[in-house]
Amino acid sequence: MTVGSAPDSVGRAGGSGADGDGGAGAKSAAIRALLRDPNYLSIWVLGTLTGFIRWFQLLALGVYTFEITGSPLLVAIVPILWGLPLAICGPLIGGVADRVNRKLMLGASIAMILVVAITMASLAYAGSLTVTHIFVASVLSGLFWATDMPVRRRLLGDVAGSALATAMSFDAATNSATRMMGPLLGGVMLQLVGITGVFVLSSSVYAIGLVLIILARLPAPSMRVGQSALIHDLIAGIRFVLGNWELRRVLAVTIVFNVWGFPFTAMIPILGKERLGLDPFHVGLLSSLEGFGAFMGAMVVALYATPVHFPRIFLWGASLYLVMIFYLGVLSFVAGGPNHSFIAAALSLTVMGLAGACFATMQSTLTYLCAQPEYRSRVFGVLALCIGTGPIGFLNVGWMAESYGVPTALLAMSVEGLFAFLLLWIYGVLSR
Repeated sequence: MTVGSAPDSVGRAGGSGADGDGGAGAKSAAIRALLRDPNYLSIWVLGTLTGFIRWFQLLALGVYTFEITGSPLLVAIVPILWGLPLAICGPLIGGVADRVNRKLMLGASIAMILVVAITMASLAYAGSLTVTHIFVASVLSGLFWATDMPVRRRLLGDVAGSALATAMSFDAATNSATRMMGPLLGGVMLQLVGITGVFVLSSSVYAIGLVLIILARLPAPSMRVGQSALIHDLIAGIRFVLGNWELRRVLAVTIVFNVWGFPFTAMIPILGKERLGLDPFHVGLLSSLEGFGAFMGAMVVALYATPVHFPRIFLWGASLYLVMIFYLGVLSFVAGGPNHSFIAAALSLTVMGLAGACFATMQSTLTYLCAQPEYRSRVFGVLALCIGTGPIGFLNVGWMAESYGVPTALLAMSVEGLFAFLLLWIYGVLSR
């Protein structure tokens, strides 16, 4: 795939401050400044803790759902319900975030999900937990995650100042680390103490996150011009995105990745249990390797990426991810034999993690850089909407896996995604 050169606007936006000059000394200074800022640390650690619980729960709930139902489609419904609020509420939350105190909004969302986790722990302890409860909790968890882009990551960019790319890369790196540790510990805890322990730990972590956000001193909302209605603000934000070529490219690639790329992760528990015959611990280990690769990739991007390369990193990362899904589809046809199948799957997931980190890190960075300050929360809300197309992909891969088997589902979703990229390139969305 031919990738166009980095847009001048991105180069100019990233060309000032600590991240722009590309020097090792400036990078080091930016890192030191960020790690000394208690407000940045509060938002960063909050993202790390809640990210850990996200992947921790998704793996545990996926394995638990498969154990009690035996249905790949029902397993795929869990992440579908997590992503549904992004599609429904993303732009709305972005518009609201421009009008209220973002610290208060973030704190309220954490308090809500803390109550959900405590309730689920109580149901599990009483032996009353059903798939219906898991589905309801997944929707409410998705509502909490719908605030991450327009609220938490917007605040992260606001407190980072000129060290924006480094701040976003570190945030992506720690999120990737949670994708490594979350599934691993999710599998361990589910095997050792059951689903009750999963929600007890979730409650404890959310409580710590709530304390962090209460203690943080965060920027007040920026002054808005005029007093237009919320619906007018939402329309203005969408028009701004549609009129900006760089943002259109980011959002188009985001849709392709979330429909045909990321939903692959719902198949990892089934790939591990059905094709490789692994126990929950080893399924978690397999899932964690994708997060390990993502962590390493995000750290490399944080330390060495320069603004002129941001678009290329973004596009090639998403493309490589889809190619690796195709390879895993081929591999899963022969999986279940000697250990070479597990080793090949592990190495493939590590490479996928590297590619996914390139995509995820640049997704937030390019969105922030290409949006004017007064539009940023709304643009992040539109980005959340595009991420919210993920349920379409989860439903697609779940239905194909149920109907034709996991190997065929992986091959089909990879081919569909790469064909979508080809169309975007032909019609000038990926390069001018």
